[in-house]
Amino acid sequence: MANPKVPIGYKFSPSPEQSLEYLKGKILNQELPSDVIRTVDIYSCGDPHQIPFSEFTHGAVNEWFFFTNKRKATRIQTTNGSWEEIGDQEISDSDDETIGFMRILEFSYSNPEDAEKEKEWYIHEYSVNPANFTADELADDNVKEKISNFVLCKVVCEEEFPPCKPPTSSSSDDVADDEGEDNEVVDGANS
Repeated sequence: MANPKVPIGYKFSPSPEQSLEYLKGKILNQELPSDVIRTVDIYSCGDPHQIPFSEFTHGAVNEWFFFTNKRKATRIQTTNGSWEEIGDQEISDSDDETIGFMRILEFSYSNPEDAEKEKEWYIHEYSVNPANFTADELADDNVKEKISNFVLCKVVCEEEFPPCKPPTSSSSDDVADDEGEDNEVVDGANS
């Protein structure tokens, strides 16, 4: 994919409402205002350090956005720990209509040696409200399936990233290589 054409000096940092608009557009196969979000199965990664962060280089420091498949469990087990739901909320538009939902997950390592990394990694997982779609859109089974199973995730690291060393139980071969991209041009939704 070519670099997106957006104003220099902008960072991709959408509000929850804007995040839901991106997700709805992706579900409907619409052209997005800025096509910078990759689809990555982040929940299949053994731990947060194995998420291919080099696939998203357009956001604020320590924030990355990915489209991914939803895991419905409140505790998502990985090889090196688990993502556990710690909160959720409805997201409303200016008319006070519920347009979607956000659940917050926190990563916990299974290896006691990695305990100091606890409470560093969070995911804000956005899902759209099916009531936000027209009857014609919902007539498409593919759209209904995507509404149920597709989310937009904002991965957040509370500490300085990248960490000095990978988690004790992960293999460095599983970590995505950084392509060295230095993109200053990002989505103009927020400056």
